[in-house]
Formats: sequence, structure tokens, C-alpha cells
Amino acid sequence: MTPQLLLELQLTDTAIDLLRHRMPRLPEAVAAAAAAGEVSAWERRATELAGEIAGFDAAISVSERSNEEISTHRDRLERQLKTVIVPREAEALMHEIARLNAQRAALDDDELEAMDGLAQAEAGLTEHAEVEDLLRTGAAAAAAAAATARAASEAELAELIAANDALRARLESAMLATYDAMRGQHNGVAIAKLNGLRCEGCHLDLSRGEVDTIKRLPDDELAECPNCGRLLVR
Repeated sequence: MTPQLLLELQLTDTAIDLLRHRMPRLPEAVAAAAAAGEVSAWERRATELAGEIAGFDAAISVSERSNEEISTHRDRLERQLKTVIVPREAEALMHEIARLNAQRAALDDDELEAMDGLAQAEAGLTEHAEVEDLLRTGAAAAAAAAATARAASEAELAELIAANDALRARLESAMLATYDAMRGQHNGVAIAKLNGLRCEGCHLDLSRGEVDTIKRLPDDELAECPNCGRLLVR
């Protein structure tokens, strides 16, 4: 009876290992992670566009303030020019006024460029916002599907663990210690089925003489695979 119990325990442990490996990779979990990534990418782009808009707004405000200061200064110089009678002073004033006009023209160009950039960024943000609801709704649905799939897998895992505990309770502690140690040595598979000449643990054939020797053992005695060292159940 012990060999069959050990084989059942091995099958249950293998099922538990496979399920635990599969749970983080459930298709629903992968889809939910991808959908959440799309939402995060959308949020990053929205933040970038909002930052561009704020930057253009700030540039326009700076340009407007600078233009106002230049206009005030130029108007003062123009009023002063009307009262100057010395040619050299008048020439200096006209030169300064021309410089201010050129500075203002450059600021106007910068402001027009900023206004064009602002319009494009605002249009981009408006277009970007059109897909927000679709992305968030899709991500929420994907997350719900992933939660349902995880819950089903967790329920299945709980059943397997309960069955595993029940099997372990029927085996002697010394045998369990040997089994657990061999699982650690053989990538989780300590017990294998002898199927004809083949060990299902390492998938290698035993010689016919080795198989005959194993078959002559008492039913409750476990044999060891000469190829991989796993315990064989026949």
C-alpha cells in the first residue's frame, strides 16, 4: 500500500507545483498586467502633454510681460526723443529704440511659436483623453477576470493541499522524511512509475534483468531506478 500512497502523494505534489508555477502566468493575469500597463502609459503621456501645456503657458506669460516692459521702456524713450535737441543724444535714443523694437519682434516670434506649440499640445491632450474611458474600462474588466481566475486557481490549490495533507497523514514520518529529501534532490520528483522497461522519472529504459529483479521484490518494497536514483513504483 505504501508505494501506491507515495505515488499518489507524488502526483499531488507535482500538481501543486505545476499550479503554483502557472498561477502568476494565467492568461487572465497576463492580460490584466498588459491592460494596466496601457493605462500607465496613457497616464504618463497625459502628464507629459499637461507639462508641455504648462510650459507653453509659462513661456507665453513671460513673453507678454517682457513685451509689456519693453513697450513701456520704448514709449518713455520716444517721449524723451521728442524733447532732445542734441543730435548725438537723439541718435543714441533712436538706436536704443531700434534695439528694443528688434527685441520685441524676437519675443513676438517666440510667443507665436509657443502659441502654436500650445495649440498642438492642447489638441493632442484632447485627442489623448478620448481613449481614457475605454482603456480604464478594459483594465478594470481584465483585472476582474484575473481576480476570478486567481480565485479559481486558489480554490483548486486548497483542494490539492488538503488531499496532500491527508495522504501525508497516512504515511510514516521516516518514509515522509526520505520522500521529502529525495524530492529536493530530484527537482521535485522523488517517486516514478515503472512503465514496462521505462522509468517515468528520467524516461530511460532499464535492462530486462534489472526489471526482473525489481519485480521479484515484495509488493510493499520500493525499488530504486539505477539510472536516476528515484524510487520506483511498479
